[in-house]
Amino acid sequence: MNHKLTNIPRITTTHLIIFLSFIFFFSGFSALIYQVVWQRLLTLHYGVGGISITLIVSIYMVGLGLGALFGGYLVDRIINRIILYFGVELLIGIFGIISLPLLRVIGRHTAGSSYELSFLYIFLFLCLPTFLMGITLPVLTKIFNRLINDFLSSVSFLYFINTLGASLGTIFATYFLISFFGLDVAVAVAVVINFVMATLIFLVRDSAADDNVTHNIPVSSISRDAIFGNIAYFLVFITGFVAIGYEIIWFRIIGVLVKASPYAFSSVLSIYLLGIAVGSFGMSKYLHRNENIHKKSLFFSLQFLIGISVIITFLGYYYLTKYTSFRELTNISFGTVLHPKLVMPSFGTFKRFLVDLYKLFDVFWWSAFFVLIPTILMGASFPLISLLSLSHRNKEGSTVGTVYFFNIVGNVFGGLITGFLLLPFLKTEKTVLIFSLIGVIFVIFVSRFRGKQVPLNRRIVFATILLIIIVILFPMRGQFYKTMHSWKEEKTEIYLEEGIEGVVVTYKQQNKVKNFINGLGHGGRPSYPFYYETLEALSFASNLENVLIIGFGTGSIVEMIQKSDDVQNITLVELNKTLLKNLRKMNIFVEILDNPKVNTIIDDGRRFLLRTNKKFDLIAIDPVRTTTFYSNNLYSCQFFELVNEHLSDDGIFLIWTDEYKVMPNTVHSVFDYVRLYNSFMLASNAPFEKYAEREKQLLAQFSPKERELILSSGKYVGDQSYIIKEASHYPINKDWKPVTEYYLGLKFKEKFFLDR
Repeated sequence: MNHKLTNIPRITTTHLIIFLSFIFFFSGFSALIYQVVWQRLLTLHYGVGGISITLIVSIYMVGLGLGALFGGYLVDRIINRIILYFGVELLIGIFGIISLPLLRVIGRHTAGSSYELSFLYIFLFLCLPTFLMGITLPVLTKIFNRLINDFLSSVSFLYFINTLGASLGTIFATYFLISFFGLDVAVAVAVVINFVMATLIFLVRDSAADDNVTHNIPVSSISRDAIFGNIAYFLVFITGFVAIGYEIIWFRIIGVLVKASPYAFSSVLSIYLLGIAVGSFGMSKYLHRNENIHKKSLFFSLQFLIGISVIITFLGYYYLTKYTSFRELTNISFGTVLHPKLVMPSFGTFKRFLVDLYKLFDVFWWSAFFVLIPTILMGASFPLISLLSLSHRNKEGSTVGTVYFFNIVGNVFGGLITGFLLLPFLKTEKTVLIFSLIGVIFVIFVSRFRGKQVPLNRRIVFATILLIIIVILFPMRGQFYKTMHSWKEEKTEIYLEEGIEGVVVTYKQQNKVKNFINGLGHGGRPSYPFYYETLEALSFASNLENVLIIGFGTGSIVEMIQKSDDVQNITLVELNKTLLKNLRKMNIFVEILDNPKVNTIIDDGRRFLLRTNKKFDLIAIDPVRTTTFYSNNLYSCQFFELVNEHLSDDGIFLIWTDEYKVMPNTVHSVFDYVRLYNSFMLASNAPFEKYAEREKQLLAQFSPKERELILSSGKYVGDQSYIIKEASHYPINKDWKPVTEYYLGLKFKEKFFLDR
């Protein structure tokens, strides 16, 4: 960079550059803390289904894009840009302070609304802070470029430092802040960062004032015939569309391998952002060493290499897993529930040590394997296309803002079309193939290679041959995911379905069924423990006219409840439409789901209860593991209070659990009477009274051997007094304190404090 010293009072230009870099790093850092927390909290009120999540993410991105567009327009027309930047950071911090109470008020009055109204409420909440965040890049680009006189370096370095901050902010928020202190503390930390940054900016406002820095801004060192002009915005839209499509696919693939935990999400996102940051920084260095390179061809080459790198990682994973010992890495990851697994590596044998070490970091390994190289190339594309778009002197801010805006627009459309159309209808393999082929086609526009002109006919022939080879090699009909799943036995039927909610793989061997949802085991048949827990719930219910079941699994709870003559109406709420579609391929599930007592509703369980005033005599939930992403929406004390509001006076609540301290303590914080078993709990506000005749009637419908298996598959542990004695010193799951979902903090405290 050409750091030309200017007459700046108080601090030098070099120090000011370092200072602004520091500020923009923490701007990205705090922004991602907000994004992680706000997105998580919005699902409490508007659901965790594919539509709800897409609405939240799309609105967030639209706000950023509009802010960038407006910020770019504004910053080229005002003089005191540093005061503008100060105001933006200050306002973000102020909104951060009011965001949680504001969301609580909005949620109280709007939760469970239709998707159309939910869109409006989410937009009203997110529009201001995301708009302000979007302003920061073009504003700081303008300020920074006035200091160093190098547009490419300004965009490249600022995009790098801000995205690097975002990458680290994602990890810090999930692995530390939320895990140990909760969502509310995470927001408080982000607010403090905003106010510290605003204060520092205000203190140096005179040193960074526009009249204290040079105004001699060259457009760039590129030749005029290398400028894209307005066509750049179309290209940015296309690349943004494909980039977010890849991101959604990567989340899905890696989510199957390492399960859908909050740490899986943040790890993939952090590697994605890290790759973008490294690529952005590297592009500036590369172009300054190769000033005469044909930059249009370089841009198209990058898009080609993105497609090729995705193809290599996708096909490489598939064929290595299918035919080589590389499969061991998949088997270890797929067979492990918690990622990362907080255990110290064993020193028993060297192999055991390596396996344990791998389990600690496999969530990052798979993220890097699939994501890192393509995102480095994506990151390199942004400053390059910004440079190729700059055609007017003194329009750095509006150029960057407009490029960023069209990139975001591409992201939004790419997310909607990939999530709602391509993946459900074409599935992962064909979607990856289409995006990769788009990248390969870009090679046709690489008119120069190593300084020499490449004839168009050669480019077309090369692209055509490459396309044919790729299509031939690509797996189809679900073979990619079938290779990942490791439950194999002879004469096994495999059913696979992919939809908006993810990937469902079900194995059937005669009467045995094993089911996986996004790589995580969810139910199977025969399932005597589920029969036992349902039998217990039915035996303690005084009335069974209306029953609510949240989560179908593989239908054992629904099937058992159908066997009771006292049950009149069963409302089944299942979030995963893809699951039901896959299970309906087998007759046993068709019979259960088509039972005249059953009314199936596709919705988020919490969202459903927020939308209905109906009361139930028995509510049973068996949705997800307590460590799964968004699980706390159904395992917090606030959700249990919501359940309590929908129970009849002596109604029974059945809760499956895989955690035996926080969960019992949380349930008992809401219900007066609790019965704890080895894998579930019963809760009520009335004393438990067993109805032996109903239990006898239900068991009579099974063979003697089945009755023996049912009764031996569960164990009563204790009542509320036992919970008080054994678990009262444990924390309680709350909406803002998702203790079991963000399990690392709990595991750490158990290891060093709670169980000592």
